[in-house]
Amino acid sequence: MTLPQVVVLKPDRNGNENWGDHAYTQSGKNLEVEPQTCGVGSFSPQWIQPYATKKVFVLVFTLLGVVQGMCWSYFTGTLSTLEKRFKMSSQTAGIVMSGTDISQLLFAVIVAHYGSRAHRTRWIAIGVFINALSCFLLASPQYFYGSGDDALALTEEYSFIRENIDLENTTKAQGFPLENSTHDHKMNRVLLCNKLKDPNIVKSLDGETAFAPLVLIFVSQFIHGIGGLMFYTLGGPYLDDNTKRKNVAMLFGITMSLRLLGPTFGFLIASGTLKMYINPLLTPTVDHEDPRWIGAWWLGWVLIGALMLAFAFLMALFPRKLKRQRADDAKTASEPDVKPIPKLEEIPRILKILLKNKINVTNNLSGIFFVFSAMGYWTYLPMYMENIFLQSASSASIISGVIGIVSQGSGLLLSGYLISRYHFSARKLAGWNTITGFIHMVVMLSFIKLGCEGGNYSLGEKKSDGTFDLITPCNQGCNCQISKISPVCYEAENTIFYSACHAGCETHEDGVFRNCSCLPDLKQTVVPGNCAVDCGHVFMTFLVINAIIKFVDSTGRIGNMLISYRCVKDDERSLSIALHMTLLCAFAFMPAPIVFGRIMDSVCLVWGKGASGGSGNCMLYNGTELRYVFNAFAAALVSFAVVFDFLVWYYVKDLDLYKESDNGEHEKLIDAPKCE
Repeated sequence: MTLPQVVVLKPDRNGNENWGDHAYTQSGKNLEVEPQTCGVGSFSPQWIQPYATKKVFVLVFTLLGVVQGMCWSYFTGTLSTLEKRFKMSSQTAGIVMSGTDISQLLFAVIVAHYGSRAHRTRWIAIGVFINALSCFLLASPQYFYGSGDDALALTEEYSFIRENIDLENTTKAQGFPLENSTHDHKMNRVLLCNKLKDPNIVKSLDGETAFAPLVLIFVSQFIHGIGGLMFYTLGGPYLDDNTKRKNVAMLFGITMSLRLLGPTFGFLIASGTLKMYINPLLTPTVDHEDPRWIGAWWLGWVLIGALMLAFAFLMALFPRKLKRQRADDAKTASEPDVKPIPKLEEIPRILKILLKNKINVTNNLSGIFFVFSAMGYWTYLPMYMENIFLQSASSASIISGVIGIVSQGSGLLLSGYLISRYHFSARKLAGWNTITGFIHMVVMLSFIKLGCEGGNYSLGEKKSDGTFDLITPCNQGCNCQISKISPVCYEAENTIFYSACHAGCETHEDGVFRNCSCLPDLKQTVVPGNCAVDCGHVFMTFLVINAIIKFVDSTGRIGNMLISYRCVKDDERSLSIALHMTLLCAFAFMPAPIVFGRIMDSVCLVWGKGASGGSGNCMLYNGTELRYVFNAFAAALVSFAVVFDFLVWYYVKDLDLYKESDNGEHEKLIDAPKCE
């Protein structure tokens, strides 16, 4: 007969009980001893062992969260450019983005259930490596399909690549001397009324969409969702298990606020890359303020992918359990993990318990409506600002990112500090969430009246579907390209034409367009851009209000997270998080971009041409209608979230957020592996 070996904790010279360099795990019925040292495989040098601490993990985990946060914001910041490059509608873009949510919907429960009992940092490292591959895959359409004919036509090297017209004859016909034709002739070919063009050539230029790039983007998003799932479902509980509960709020406040630097950096990188031409080796003939400009959307993915690879290696070095450094950490760090490997049949039983938990259910429902609103709204916010406040794509990306995220970070830090210091009850935190949600809803409704008017559009005859075909008697035969929006203003009547070509203009001199057949007098001129409006103060008002509401709203996020963590038992927590993510993926993350994209498309005035002559991306939106439907729909979703936040407030009256769990009281004697 063999007896179980008893492990006795002996105090070290400082009086601290020491588990040594081993963590204890259980596989089936047999306990196994696993080294609690830093390293991967045979790589575990002695000099890295002192770094297996909570502080170092928080640093690496936070920095990794920063890189993770770059992905969403960079994709959002470059979305309008992707639509332009591959001629996608906003609804199609939303479907492509849903790849992330589909994979998380399929794998969330499995990953959380098994990953929570496995070597969590190794699983996180594998997930980060998968994310790196997804970044490189997302950049691959640039390698396989190049910059596109529209972008190449706006460069000095390839400005005539798509034209089958003799340069000399066209130049003479337009009245330009050959020696001075370099810049003005290129502008003429892109913008001006040119009745010498072959209409079949123009038609072919408007339809170059390829289906394969969209598949590549979708697949990259699909595998990115799997990697992100491992990070978000396993990283938080790992951190929570190594932290005393009374300190969790402050620690979450620090990590969440610092991780918001990720979206900030993502928008900054998007702004920087979009100011570079899609092929940085070519010389563009337009600048980044021009609506036809297509920036280097793919470049940021290469950088983010490289950072992901580096952090995947760092995360893989951490042990299953962190070493305890002080006596007061005895209840939260380095304890033996004696939980058995979970069985698949346990999942339905735990899910049934979670679905009967009123706090958990109402909190999840509130999260679904709030995230649906936030995900859709912030995904298309850069595009919204381009159209409502007449901002360029690069400016919209950096402004929408930096201003709001700085406000969110401040709110998270402040709320984390206050909760840790004053230990607000669950009911007070839930009540504050209800109040902030109501304020958020009111602000969204106020945005309906906030916007800039760039002038009155002259778009021709309105079709039965509410869009315009732009062809009028005065520009018929000019062979204008719909895929190239470049507005010009007739200042005398505050009227905007889609382009100089659509205004019937035949010459360009001294920065103005002349001989325009759509004007009352051929001697009158139009100037590039929207009709001058004083939009600065309106846009600044929007930014200030937006920053304030983000700050107020973020002060309720940590309280909401604490409620979701504490309203379930410890052994149900990972699966509860997985259930929450599954519901968010199915009913918020996945449908939100599609629904909001459909809303954007519903107010489109002019469609570009896509493959086979079908609709491509929207070239021009009805700004007034966009403000109404975009903000009103988002506010309606928030109103439902407020209702469920109120129910959470009602049910959490007896919930204790700060009591240490029973698992925190560790035994000093444990059964270790049996000796034969």
